[in-house]
Amino acid sequence: MIHLICPAYSSDAGVIVEAALQRSFTPTLVQRSSFGCLRNRRLGAAPTCWVLIDPLDEWVPAIQAALQGQTKIILLGSIPASLATLLQAQRSELTDQLHEAAQCQPAPKAGFTESAACISYQPLAEQLRSPLAQRPFARFDFADEWNNLGYGAIKADGSNWSVCQMVQIPVENRLAAIMVDGQPVSAYAGLWDFPGTSLLWFNRPVGPVDSQEWRIIEQFLAHHRHDHLPCWPVISELPHGYDAAVTMRLDCDEDVESARELWNLYRQLGLPFSLALHTAVLADARHHQLPQEVLVHGGAILSHTATHAPNWGGSYEAACSEGKLSAELIEAVTGRPVRYAVSPFHQTPNYARDGLADAGYYGCIGGIIHNDPDFLMARAGMPPGAAHGFIGHSQQCMLHGDCLLQKGDPLRLYKTAFDIAKAGKSFFGYLDHPFSERYTYGWQNEVQRAAIHEQFVAYIKQTGKVLFCNQEQAMDFLLQKSLIKVLPDTNGLRIMMPDITISVWQYTVEYAGTSGSIPADGVLS
Repeated sequence: MIHLICPAYSSDAGVIVEAALQRSFTPTLVQRSSFGCLRNRRLGAAPTCWVLIDPLDEWVPAIQAALQGQTKIILLGSIPASLATLLQAQRSELTDQLHEAAQCQPAPKAGFTESAACISYQPLAEQLRSPLAQRPFARFDFADEWNNLGYGAIKADGSNWSVCQMVQIPVENRLAAIMVDGQPVSAYAGLWDFPGTSLLWFNRPVGPVDSQEWRIIEQFLAHHRHDHLPCWPVISELPHGYDAAVTMRLDCDEDVESARELWNLYRQLGLPFSLALHTAVLADARHHQLPQEVLVHGGAILSHTATHAPNWGGSYEAACSEGKLSAELIEAVTGRPVRYAVSPFHQTPNYARDGLADAGYYGCIGGIIHNDPDFLMARAGMPPGAAHGFIGHSQQCMLHGDCLLQKGDPLRLYKTAFDIAKAGKSFFGYLDHPFSERYTYGWQNEVQRAAIHEQFVAYIKQTGKVLFCNQEQAMDFLLQKSLIKVLPDTNGLRIMMPDITISVWQYTVEYAGTSGSIPADGVLS
């Protein structure tokens, strides 16, 4: 089992990390536990991983005792004083300089901005295959809202999303450093290998839950020192047999019919197409034909709310109402029920998730650096606090003319975004908007836009065996994945598939140095 332990004052971070672990290792392998479970652990019992958030100094003797056994430990957040001595870590308080360096200005048109503070992964990180070499504390590609590279903001303000301390550790244990203007000021992550134990540390209570750096956690638990230490299986987000998986959609905020030009392009390319409908637009019958055509040709239709209200209307009741009304209007036009939603402005507060689930939706797409950081998830699946059977998927890559770079390859950052998702083994989604009477989203015209989309697709295709699917197919695969269970078995571990089958693709399991399809009997030995 993977046991998560944190003091009461870190319980909010605990909820976030618990959900992240469950999205990778399945809910049945992750358990929220008390300090007593660590203190009273039984030597020789089933292999156990201990995930500790901001442990108290009084817990250190039990942590030191655990380091003598065959186990793995993940430490997130502050390092207690007694443990710092063992790890040869020197700690000090966060500085005003780091707080200032963590800030980021809004992005200019056709450009981007990044904070002066960044995370720089060291050679040691190659052991755990970090998908990122560097990660600014914050960056923007559009105003102060979107980060097309997909990750969230690291703070220096004492919150769950903040680094905790200025820490110096031995260079041989330094997995990642905090840099300001190119100079190292602190460690961000560390790895210590003891004879019978390994300890992985991140200088942040929630660790890397909002970035493809989460792959480091997966690698550590699934593969690190698999010949000597226990491992726990990861159910991959990529369908078995594929190097990458991609879905594209248009969010129809003000127009639907103007999406026809891109629809024609994607049909010519033989690729799936998805539309998220703001259903107030459907009051005009001109916008009924294209959604019907998209469905006939294997595409997907999703809800983009009834009124496109910020924060789903500001309450549970409003979100539930928005979801119900939107679904009814779409089904009236298309004849098909709607099962997934796309958040307006990608704002997805907790009450909106509850409202959508109660309105009958199976999941929601959002995730943006500007707001709701707990919904910006490295892996799709159940968001923190969500009901069983309701999933979230973060898709922060917005392909707009406003964000194309003026210098060099205009698509450079979009290619990087895809490369990061591919390296992290994450399902990659990108979006655009149809033109409206008011906006063209920075595109010069439809010809220019079509050319850029075609170039991006061509780049993606040449990277390996890529699965392109519509948004509903992607969410069905990810929903079914969230229902998989891994349970202890007399021969090791057994993977149990859910009773329902809503996706045709097989799943990949990574375990103890291997990667392949789930065995027919489900047993991992």
